[in-house]
Amino acid sequence: MSICCAHGLHPVSLPDSALLDTHKNNSIARQTTLSKDPIDESTPDESTSGQGITTKSALDEASFEDQAAALSLPEGFGKKPTEALEKLLKKHSGTQQLVLLQDFPDPDALSSAWAYRLIASAYNIRCDIYYSGTLSHQENVALVKLTQLPAKRWPANAKDIPDLKQYQGYVLIDTQGTTSHLTAKVQAAQLPLLLVIDHHASQGKLNAELIDIRPNIHATATIMAQYLQAGMIQLDRANSNHVKCATALMHGLRSDTNQLMQASEPDF
Repeated sequence: MSICCAHGLHPVSLPDSALLDTHKNNSIARQTTLSKDPIDESTPDESTSGQGITTKSALDEASFEDQAAALSLPEGFGKKPTEALEKLLKKHSGTQQLVLLQDFPDPDALSSAWAYRLIASAYNIRCDIYYSGTLSHQENVALVKLTQLPAKRWPANAKDIPDLKQYQGYVLIDTQGTTSHLTAKVQAAQLPLLLVIDHHASQGKLNAELIDIRPNIHATATIMAQYLQAGMIQLDRANSNHVKCATALMHGLRSDTNQLMQASEPDF
């Protein structure tokens, strides 16, 4: 399904099954021409360090496949993440939520938070998206400006800081709270953590109503796209916000997977 892109950004298409096959074939072809596959490095990378995982070469084939299968299951709700998220959103219908990103959000975080906001709005939930740092790259600044992406920097002036009492809970997108200075603020205000959606390896115990952490996927945008593909909302070509959000998700996916060179199968 083709989607028009926002002005100033590269055009994108939402891949149908044929395009998916093409992407997979291209990826396989690239991998066979490389002298060394990045995921087969002998030194553990960021995604595996500290998780009791050494390297693929250090695991026998059977145990590696078992571990990969276990990682593909989102924490807390087995094999039906869409049903679990729908149940959560229905439970909190009519509320207002604070969505927190990492201090210096990248396109993956920004686009994923926007996708969650669109999904939540279908359940009569209002979301405000905040980060406490800056948009550190011109690509991120352009993405926010050209798509009018609804993410805001936490105000520096005390008089402009939003009243946390207006929110009934907070959500972490593309972070587990360890990369945001706003986490301490919401915890001090005793806001409940409702939901965590992230693709990074688990960084510790989280006391949330629902946790969707999938370290086998290389972009949170992929997780959000899967929720959209499952029909949580219907994207409309005539809706400019839907078109811009789809464009942003594609940029988020590409940026976090090095233009799909480091993508896993679900990312395609």
